[in-house]
Amino acid sequence: MPAARPAARRAVVPGWLRAAVSTGEQRHGASYRPGLDGCRGLFVLLVMMYHFGVTWLAGGWVGINTFFVLTGFLLGGILITQRQRRGAVDAAGFYLRRARRILPALTMVVGVIMLRTLVVEEGDRPQIAGDSFAAMTFWLNWRLVARDDQYVNFFADPSPLRHLWTLGVEEQVYLLLPLLITGLMLLRGRRARTALLVAAALGSALWAAWLARDGATGSRLYYGTDVRAQAFLVGLAAAALFTRGDRRDQPPQLGRRTMDLLGWLGVGGVAASIVLVGEADRWVYESGGILAFSVLAGGMCLAAGDTRSLTIHRVIGAAPFVHLGRISYGLYLYHWPIAMWLPLDGLPLPVSILVQLAVTWAVALLSYRYVELPILQRGFGALLPGLPGRRLVPATVAAAVAAVSLGFATVWSPAIDGDWDGRPLPGAQTYSPPDDELRVAVVGSSVAQSLRDGFDDDYPGLVVDGYTQRGSCNPVPLTFVFQGGGRIPEGDSCAAWRERWPEEVSRSGTDVVLSPVESALTEPLVVDGRTLTPGTPGHDRQIRRAMDALLEQTEASGARQLQVVNAVCKDEPAGVRDGAEVDAIRIDPEPTNRVLRDWATEVNAGSGPVTVAVLDLDAALCSEGYRATINGAEIYSDRLHYSNEGARLVWTWLAPQVVAAWQFAQT
Repeated sequence: MPAARPAARRAVVPGWLRAAVSTGEQRHGASYRPGLDGCRGLFVLLVMMYHFGVTWLAGGWVGINTFFVLTGFLLGGILITQRQRRGAVDAAGFYLRRARRILPALTMVVGVIMLRTLVVEEGDRPQIAGDSFAAMTFWLNWRLVARDDQYVNFFADPSPLRHLWTLGVEEQVYLLLPLLITGLMLLRGRRARTALLVAAALGSALWAAWLARDGATGSRLYYGTDVRAQAFLVGLAAAALFTRGDRRDQPPQLGRRTMDLLGWLGVGGVAASIVLVGEADRWVYESGGILAFSVLAGGMCLAAGDTRSLTIHRVIGAAPFVHLGRISYGLYLYHWPIAMWLPLDGLPLPVSILVQLAVTWAVALLSYRYVELPILQRGFGALLPGLPGRRLVPATVAAAVAAVSLGFATVWSPAIDGDWDGRPLPGAQTYSPPDDELRVAVVGSSVAQSLRDGFDDDYPGLVVDGYTQRGSCNPVPLTFVFQGGGRIPEGDSCAAWRERWPEEVSRSGTDVVLSPVESALTEPLVVDGRTLTPGTPGHDRQIRRAMDALLEQTEASGARQLQVVNAVCKDEPAGVRDGAEVDAIRIDPEPTNRVLRDWATEVNAGSGPVTVAVLDLDAALCSEGYRATINGAEIYSDRLHYSNEGARLVWTWLAPQVVAAWQFAQT
């Protein structure tokens, strides 16, 4: 008599829980490789944890780089196979599939952010509206480059759409990918195709190194499609070399141990870099770091896609990572706004991270099961069965969100006067044009740029050009302690700017260099490990050192007068801004302005080729103490830089002062 079978074990995971975590995909084709989803899940988890507050994962951007390699590997392989089997690449079909994958969730997240901005009236409306339009039209990364986003965020809340820069990069690559594969397949032999792609990746790495060493800003390097291209090209090279072809063109065969080693090196190397690499480490651009990490990620992709049983699959093929990988797009889209809108500062960090992860996971899972997956499987009409013209509805909604974003960006544009009533700054003199055209060069960093951006054509005879560089640039290298944002060294582009601007000004025939005092000279300065507070002799010496250098640079430019706009008061209390706690900013400009006055008097007592005038903007803006709004105009856009209407208001006082100071020096 056969032994009785043991009673079947009860399922470890309850049915209701299994149903809850299901993505709705019960079957996969024979070509499905769970390890590739596992890679996505592992690295999107690390990126989210960094954004949720795990600061020792500061190299989380390397995880983003891994997604670019995966994209090149997967989509490149699909298009290469299509070209081999059909003799052509179906570009239209490729773009349609990408639209089905990208647009539904993107439209939802941008629409919700726009609605919240409209209703709650928080944040920088013009910026968010413009970012929304740029996100929907896939050029947000270049918009962030244009405003040097990484630096500005020392002083302003980041955009809730900032993370969508990656979609801009990806979509720009998608646009070119069918054409690239078509041209690539004209070459005979996979090794020739691979060699061309490897050469292109090396070219992208060399270009990034040249940009970094030439003084490109961190934002230009971080967000630039041309810099990130090397990651896609590495993935494409792996696809070109290892995608299966016909019997006469088989890929090289790597042993199981070799492939396992590539997988472990890839996962371990990329994970280690996320811990060890800082977001501001320029060596990753200057010395081929991005390329090296991309090669590691490429090996990981090959191992993840291998059909054999590898030990690395026990990690990247683990069910939790595979599950997260299937919904990784939604996790990435939704986690950043959730991190901004659900601050849990009062909870222990592990608890707050778990709560934010849980909320993000729930939103991403619902989005995938009920919006993204139906459209992926049955097209854009899947959400509206039976509705005539339903296939056009989702695309119409996406276009409408983009159009509304553009409309609000225009309506809320900072170029429009906003609430400024048009009256000049109290104490402003009536503007009188100079006898001859007066050319003015505004020189400085981000504060100077925000002032220059507000100049308009209301002042005939006055020509104002900007020679500015974001990145806390000053006439000499300075590191300061910003009261609202920690220790801030100057940007890597500042040294090149100091060499460049006098030469550029000398070619323009400039008469006056106009330089507003930047934040560093009003804040504690860090010199040789010591912190020098304003008003102390050491701090005074640093101000004089900076002014002496500025005077020397002005002399080299050929300008005949240096006008320094003095420091102005700031007194903003601590509080909560867009859900985040901010420190108080209280700046007493008098210690700095006293040094400026004494220094200018000493310079003018000499016989140098350049005269100096100190324009007392502090007396005009702060005659009644600190005011955030004057004549209806909000003076600052982000607690530090001038808003457009604030700068226009300042110019009503400044333009007459510039002309008067110049004319006085000529008498």
